[in-house]
Amino acid sequence: MTRLSTAAWLAPLALTLSLVGCAEDNLGQWGLFADPASQTPNEGVVPYELISPLFSDYAAKHRFIQLPEGGQITYTDEGDWVYPLGTVIAKTFSYPRDLRDPSLGERLIETRLLVLDDFGEWHPYVYLWNDDQTDAVRARAGARVDVSWIHTDGAERTLEYRVPNEVQCANCHGGAAAVTPIGPRTEQMDRDYDYGAGPENQIDHLASLGWFANDVPAARPRFEDPDGAGDLDARARSYLDANCAHCHSETGAAAQSGLWLGADIEDPAVLGVCKRPVAAGRGAGGHRFDIVPGDPDASVMVFRMESEEAGIKMPELPSQLSHAEGVALIRAWIAAMEPTGCD
Repeated sequence: MTRLSTAAWLAPLALTLSLVGCAEDNLGQWGLFADPASQTPNEGVVPYELISPLFSDYAAKHRFIQLPEGGQITYTDEGDWVYPLGTVIAKTFSYPRDLRDPSLGERLIETRLLVLDDFGEWHPYVYLWNDDQTDAVRARAGARVDVSWIHTDGAERTLEYRVPNEVQCANCHGGAAAVTPIGPRTEQMDRDYDYGAGPENQIDHLASLGWFANDVPAARPRFEDPDGAGDLDARARSYLDANCAHCHSETGAAAQSGLWLGADIEDPAVLGVCKRPVAAGRGAGGHRFDIVPGDPDASVMVFRMESEEAGIKMPELPSQLSHAEGVALIRAWIAAMEPTGCD
C-alpha cells in the first residue's frame, strides 16, 4: 500500500469524519505513522507523554496528537483542552521484551484512536496489530491476545491481554457523560519530551508550533510524578487522579459511590477518609472505611487495589493485574496520615 503524504490524506479524512460511525478498516489508512513498527510519526503528528500515566498491566504506550490543517487548541489551565474538529488522538499499547531494557524491542498489541467529528463528538476506534507489525486492523469487538515479557525482577510473566471493544472505551472516556479525552490536559502535559534536539517542555513545544489559539501562561498547574521523589501527598493524588478519577468523579461510572478521587478534591470525606463504602460486604473485605488514616491494612482502598479477583479488584478497568508500585505509593500515603480514629 502506498503511504500517503500528510496533505494527501487530510482532504479525504475530513469527508470520513463527517460520517458518524465511519472509520478506516486499517490503521495505516489514517496516515499517522512514517514507520509503524517503530511508531515513528508522520509530519504533523506530534508524540507526547503524561506525568501520571494510567496503569495498564505493565504495557508500554506511545501517544500522539494530530490536528486538522489550520486547526488550533483552546488552552485551559484546568479541565479539558478544547480541540478543533477533526483532531485525532492516538495511543498504541505494546509490551517490551524486557522491562529492564527497553532497547531490546517490543511487540505492538493495539492502537486506540479518539476522533473528533464534524458535529463535535468524540468517537473511539480500536485497531489490532498484525504479527508482522506492519499495520493494524480495526477490532470493533475487541480481542484477547496472549502476551509475555521479562519483568523488572527478571522473571518471565504471561497474560491474556484484553483489547477492549469500542463501546467499552466509553466506560473510562465518558461514564455518564459524553466521550472525551482524559489524558492530554495541562496538569498531565506540563513535562519534558525529547523531540530530537534535547528535552523540551511539551506545552511550550506545541505553542511554538502554533497549536494554541490563545496565550499559554508560563506558570501552569501540573501533576507530581508518582514515581518521582516529590511530595508524597502530591504524588499519591496524581496517581489516583490518573488511575481512578475517570470513574470516581461526579460524572464517572462510579459517581454513585460518593468516592471522588480527582486531584482537585479537597473534602477528606469525599476523598474517602473515614468514609463508609457504599458497596459493603465482599467488595469491602470486611473493612469499614475506604481510608483509615495511618492504617493502610484497614483501608478498603488498599484491599481492593491489591486484589486481582473480579468483583473486588480496583480499578475494574482497564487492568487485570494489581499494580505493585501503585499500591506501595498509596500504602505509604495512607500510613503517613495522622491517625484520627474513624469511629
